[in-house]
Amino acid sequence: MRASLLATIGAGTVLWAATSAPVRAFEDAQFCQAVTQLMRASTRDVGTWINRTTRNDGIEVFCDRKLVHFKRYASTPGSGLRDAWKDAKTEEWRSSHCTHATWREAVDNGWIISTTVTTVTGEKVWFACQPGGGAFHRVIP
Repeated sequence: MRASLLATIGAGTVLWAATSAPVRAFEDAQFCQAVTQLMRASTRDVGTWINRTTRNDGIEVFCDRKLVHFKRYASTPGSGLRDAWKDAKTEEWRSSHCTHATWREAVDNGWIISTTVTTVTGEKVWFACQPGGGAFHRVIP
């Protein structure tokens, strides 16, 4: 766990360095390489619990589609997802990813940064970043 955490931090540093130079234009190929390294480094953490209710189920990177997609599983109690839960998770996603400089710059350059949360009951909610640091959610039927 510690080794994979260090690898993820290292990959995050590479990701940050690849996209943080203010004088250079955003480079899709460089960003793709950095998020691919992040995905590889995080494979050891698949199946680990991020917190008491959320499990990491991996990252998918599709450079040709400019897509980085995180997969999560939530042991959310009760049947059906309440609007308050979806709104809280949207805000959590916005603050953890959409406002982060690296992800925000990617979104502003046409990348889709998103996550799908699947619950115990099989319900799925998709969260995505919007240009400018916003976020939204959609229930997947």
